[in-house]
Amino acid sequence: MKRMICITALCWTILAAAACRQGTLEKSEERIRKAYPGATVLNDTAAFIAGLPTAGSSSFSKLAASAEYARYRSRIDAMWERYMRNNLEKTESWRRENIEAGHTTIFYPFSGPDILNALAFFPDAGEYIMMGLEPPGSVPEPLSLAPRKVHQGLAGVRNALRTLLLLNLFRTSEMQADLHEDSISNTTGIMMFFLARSGRQILDIRAITVPASVPGGDSAGVRGVEISFRKGVGSPVQRALYLSVDISDESLNNKPEFVAFMREKCAATTFMKSASYLLSYDNFETLRSLLLERSRRIIQDDTAIPYKYFDEKQWEMTFYGRYRVLEMFKGRFQADLDRAVRQRSTGPLPFACGYGFIPAKSNLMIAKRRDVQSKTGPRL
Repeated sequence: MKRMICITALCWTILAAAACRQGTLEKSEERIRKAYPGATVLNDTAAFIAGLPTAGSSSFSKLAASAEYARYRSRIDAMWERYMRNNLEKTESWRRENIEAGHTTIFYPFSGPDILNALAFFPDAGEYIMMGLEPPGSVPEPLSLAPRKVHQGLAGVRNALRTLLLLNLFRTSEMQADLHEDSISNTTGIMMFFLARSGRQILDIRAITVPASVPGGDSAGVRGVEISFRKGVGSPVQRALYLSVDISDESLNNKPEFVAFMREKCAATTFMKSASYLLSYDNFETLRSLLLERSRRIIQDDTAIPYKYFDEKQWEMTFYGRYRVLEMFKGRFQADLDRAVRQRSTGPLPFACGYGFIPAKSNLMIAKRRDVQSKTGPRL
């Protein structure tokens, strides 16, 4: 009898705890709905751009029923399926084995609108700081456009994504041709596409200027967009900042407050890929020095900071994949990195990264600071 009473009491306790959690979740979701009243429209828009099914009650249902949109969806589905199979699923599997969790802020210079790889490598980070030369654009408004303009914009999205979803990189020249601030195919629209296809719920999108104290239009301020999102109900809110900025020395010399912003944000984890070897040039010394001084962890391919700048007394280095340099970049070949990868690589990467184009010719390295107070310089 006593045992029966104890079991009954335990059941009631479990039910009460579950009810309490449910009540807490409902209150939390009510706060989310009040804090982000525009989330439904943003997610409907993102789903439409991403070629995902729309609800019958969606404002986009009429546009989505057209033959032109059906063809767009079919092509996007095929591109996405191939990318998932050949790259994204393998990246996520590799990440679980090789990149420890617990990243707070991801600093991703030279990213362009590539929130996709940021999420694949660091899905749980609270903040992503992204940078590129492309203007930030704004939330696309397909419902305000003539059908012809809508389909032109969607064609621009498909064109802008063709290289990334095939080779896992953006080409600057293609983005300049395919991304237009006043079109669906702008930087914000591409990021919305990636978030929707990655299963994220977009909560808010707003234009920003960094530093925030600089009024809009001031030449010292950097324009950008901030996107708040989450994995789903009950998940923490994450945010991605995309900033349209030239981060060469000449530009940064006139932006001391922005350099201070970067100094703060790059202190945790820096991620770089397909960076055009810019950090090997003297006119990117400010950023290169900042990253080597401040970052606790740097995850990159060979196109970012040259290997000679990592003093292994101060950095713990791990190499993955195989090293090669395209003919057009043969002047950027690093003999010391070639030796290190040949001797110490853990083996081929299962996914394409950087200018390798295929897994068998791609590489990454992870540099973890041994002493957070240390200074670094090139090996001569």
